[in-house]
This record gives sequence, C-alpha cells and structure tokens, in this order.
Amino acid sequence: SNHRTQNSVSLAMLMSESNEIYLAAVEGGGTTFVVSVARVIQKQNHRPSEPDDDDTADRSSREKGKLIQIGPNTLQIIETATIPPSSDLSWSPSRILEETCNFLRHHRPGNSYSAVGIATFGPAGVNPSQVSTFGTILNGSPKKEWRNVDLLTPIVEACGLSPSKDIGDDDCPSSVNGWKFVGFDTDVNAPALAEFRHRKYCMELRQHGESHRGNLATSCNTPSLTSLAYITVGTGVGVGLILNSLPVHGLLHPEGGHVAIRPLENDSFRGYSWGTEKSPYKGVGTVEGMTSSVALTERLAMLMEQENDSVSGVCGSSDEDGDEGNKTRENITTITAQTREILSTLPDTHVLWTHAANAIANLCVSLLLLNSVQSIVLGGGVMKRTVLFDMVREKVHELLNGYLDTVEELSSVEKLKGVIVGGSWSGNDHDGLGSGLAGAFALALDAYEKEKTDENNAIPLKMEQDYRPTPESDEENVKTSSEDRRIWDSERKWFSSGFWVGVVFSLGVSSLVSSVFGRATRR
Repeated sequence: SNHRTQNSVSLAMLMSESNEIYLAAVEGGGTTFVVSVARVIQKQNHRPSEPDDDDTADRSSREKGKLIQIGPNTLQIIETATIPPSSDLSWSPSRILEETCNFLRHHRPGNSYSAVGIATFGPAGVNPSQVSTFGTILNGSPKKEWRNVDLLTPIVEACGLSPSKDIGDDDCPSSVNGWKFVGFDTDVNAPALAEFRHRKYCMELRQHGESHRGNLATSCNTPSLTSLAYITVGTGVGVGLILNSLPVHGLLHPEGGHVAIRPLENDSFRGYSWGTEKSPYKGVGTVEGMTSSVALTERLAMLMEQENDSVSGVCGSSDEDGDEGNKTRENITTITAQTREILSTLPDTHVLWTHAANAIANLCVSLLLLNSVQSIVLGGGVMKRTVLFDMVREKVHELLNGYLDTVEELSSVEKLKGVIVGGSWSGNDHDGLGSGLAGAFALALDAYEKEKTDENNAIPLKMEQDYRPTPESDEENVKTSSEDRRIWDSERKWFSSGFWVGVVFSLGVSSLVSSVFGRATRR
C-alpha cells in the first residue's frame, strides 16, 4: 500500500482553492462490503494549535453530509452503502463486487475520484511489486469462494483511476506497479493507520496546548506516539500493526489472530471448526479459534449439548429476563455456527465472555511483550459487548504478573484504560462509520497526498531516511549538488598533488639525513 513520510501534513496544504478532492473508500468483508464517498473539506488558515470544531468547520457542508475527522483532515461523507443491504449470505463475490462498482460509478464526480482506498479482509496481496497477487484475496483464505478474487482492478476502474502506464513500467517511479492515487491494505492495517494518524495528531494538539499554557514539563515528558496495534474481533480476528510510525508488512502482513494462546483451566473447547483447513494450528487454541463470533457460537452450541437439560443456566437467564429470556431459550435449540445473532441476546455475566476476554488478553500481552506497542485499539462486532474492555484489562494485568509494572502505563488496571481502548469512530456520534471504513479513507488520503507531494517536489522517491526536501528548495538543491561536485573535484586534485609533493619531499629529506649521518659515522 501507499505510505507517506513520518512528518504528516494536512491535505489542505496541498490543495488550491479551486480544487475539490473526492475520495472513495471500500471496506471489504467476507460477507458484506461497505462503500463510501467523501469530500475533503478545505479550511483557511488551518493551524495545528486549533483543533477542528463546530466553529471552524465548513458550516454549509453540515447540511449536506456528516463531517468526520481523521488526523488533520476533515471529510464530508456524501454517501455510504452496505452491499448486500442485508445479511444475505447467498451473494457471490462477483455480485458483491459488481454492486460495489455500480455504486462507485453512480457517485463518481466527473471522470474520476481523486483517490481510492481499499481495506479488505485477508490474507490479501498487499505488496505492489508482486504484480500477480497485488490487490487479490490470496489462496490461503478460509473463505473459499473469495480465493484468488481480484478486488483491485474492477474497483479502481470504476473509480476512473486505471493505471496511466503499463504495469511494471520503470518510467513510473511514483507507483511501483503503475497504480496511482490508490491505497490497498488489510482491514486491520488500514484502521491501525487511521487510528495512529488520528491519535498522534490529537496528542500533538494536547502537547501544543500544554506548552502554550506554560506546562512545559507535561508537554516535554509526554512521549510521541510511534506504535499502535489495532485488533478487530468479529467473524475472524485480525491485527494491524504500526511500528516506527509505519504499517508493518514484511513477508505479507500481520496475522496476529492466529497466534496460540493459553486457554482457561479445564476448558474442553479446543477451537472453531473453520480452522481444520489451512488455519495455523488448525484453529486449536488460537485467538480466532477461541474468541471469534464463529468460535463463541460453536462454544455455545457445545454448552447446549453438555447441559441439554439446563438451557436456562447456559443462557444465564433469570426471572427478570421475561419474554426475552424465553426467546433466547427457544432460539438456542436451533443454534448453528451461522446463527451468530444469538450472541447479542446473552447477558454480560455469561461464561462465554470470560473465555473471550481471556483470548483477547493473551493477544494483548503478546503484543505488549513482543512489540512494546504504546496503544492497543479494540474493535469489531464482538467488542460491541463493552463489558469486555474491563475484563480484558483485568486479565492483561493478571497475565503480566507485575513484570512490566515499572512502565507506568501498565502498572495497574486503571492505568491500562489509557493503553487498551476502543475505536475512534465507533458509536452513534459517527453514524456507524467504523474504524474499517475510516481506515479505507486513511489509505485514500495517504495515496493522494503521496502522489501530489511527489508531483510538487519532482524528486525521486527513493530517499534515505524518508528525507523529502520542500518544493521551494529543489532548484537550490540541484545547484548546491553541482557546486559541491565541482568543489570536491578541485579539492581531490589539490589533495592528490599535495600528497605526491609530500612523498617526494619526504624522500629528499630522508636521503639528506642518511647522507649526513653516513659522513659523520665515517669520521
């Protein structure tokens, strides 16, 4: 996927007053896609010390669409759709893609969008240099019908952003494989990027405010955000990682949902049935195998079988449950792995949530110990059960066993509330936008900014240490480089001449000394 340098800037700094930036975003799930179109709101005199609020936002756009903030950028959501519109599992990948592309073409402003971001379930081909797999769902996906499906080509073409050059053209340095103004990554790395950009920006605003209020100690002692993990717990479990301010890819991309965990004592549930084919450890004792909605539903079915005569105990129901409790007991008799809606009817005290919290906490501990991440953001459908947040924090503190108590942020359950947190775009305030779609918009923002910055700078992308000079310094850099070369050539000539003069002089002196010493000896 497209990345930008660590020094982020607002897109408003790259826009002229006459230009409008329209972004397309696609969040690809295994059963449904969410697709959205947004306009970047340009502000005048945007300063980091002034966070966006109702007074500084574009008031006229408030009547036309919801405004959301992703770091320094404000977006106006124009239209959003879920495809298929209901949880219809009969839709094929080709039909879902066709309707997604129809939506994008219908809402396309003019010839093309300014950029598009695609955040998809994995495993997916995210390495643009691997042309044969980039933008596709890989063969290892447990969702058989999606294996080897090309997401990128039809979506990008529907956005009017087809490659301007042949794939692999060496004359197209700004995009390794020819796709320009396109961001493609997993549906966990993308939200991780969005959460990182947004939280880092908010932290910088707070630090800036503290220094302006004279609290220099507070401002200076607050570490800058450089790492973050995003965990989504839903049909599957995924992990997105930001380390040293950049998304982690490596050989592929993080697949932290498949790491092994330590189950609770006397747990007879081994793992979900989906893991029998191609899942690491065959899904036995893994995070996803124990806490995904599929796993939780199958565990519930197992409990029903074990306590066939105690359905009310399995449901955790009481006399206060009334008709809702009776409905739950009726539904549980027909429970299967595909009827996961039953989970929403269970009380917070149900034993399922204890097992879920244990698996998620194991994953959090692994991330803290291995990557030392500063923030862990939990999202996904299962995390709508908000009681899990406190349960996870308590279990994390228990599992760490005091080992990291010297780290203030990890020293108590209360302190962990600042480390293990919920998503920035979940809840009613954002009309259900969700971190996944926000992540797709973040990919689009990065892709647009990267291409525009490259065009303005007109310099090669391969710079050491992500150094990128300002546009106004380019001509001076070229002049300085030429002048430095002339000076270096001149100095090298003088050095060479001086070296040989020194050698000759040294030999002459040595010869003179030897001659004088020889005469003195003979006398």
